[in-house]
Amino acid sequence: MSEAEREAADGESGATGREIWIEKYRPRTLADVHGQTEIVERLRSYVDRDDLPHLLFAGPAGVGKTTCATAVAREVYGEAWRDNFLELNASDERGIDVVRDRIKGFARSSFGGFDHRIIFLDEADSLTDDAQSALRRTMEQFSDNTRFVLSC
Repeated sequence: MSEAEREAADGESGATGREIWIEKYRPRTLADVHGQTEIVERLRSYVDRDDLPHLLFAGPAGVGKTTCATAVAREVYGEAWRDNFLELNASDERGIDVVRDRIKGFARSSFGGFDHRIIFLDEADSLTDDAQSALRRTMEQFSDNTRFVLSC
């Protein structure tokens, strides 16, 4: 039995098995991202200068918004990228409690040796009005040590 068949039998791959392929072949570095040359060059310059601003990614599904955000985190933090990168899908977790609890908690917590951490809010346009207001205040409060990447 192949690894994919074992995972499908265990139910780990999801209904279609698509999740495994998406993650398996997702570009890991900015150099692996294709079709977004100008954007990748700009992101590369931020990483090289160690001067990452807050970012807003917009575009249709599948153009690489999440991939680029994850690749930036991998290049900035290396092996410690998972400890310094919080990814939330704002269409699923869209209320004010998520901003108050998860986002503020992540922004407050210590981060070994790095100047800042990255919070990636996918589908940020789905946040409720109250959550958007709370997010604005959180971004203002933690802008010294947290970079926000919003995608819609």
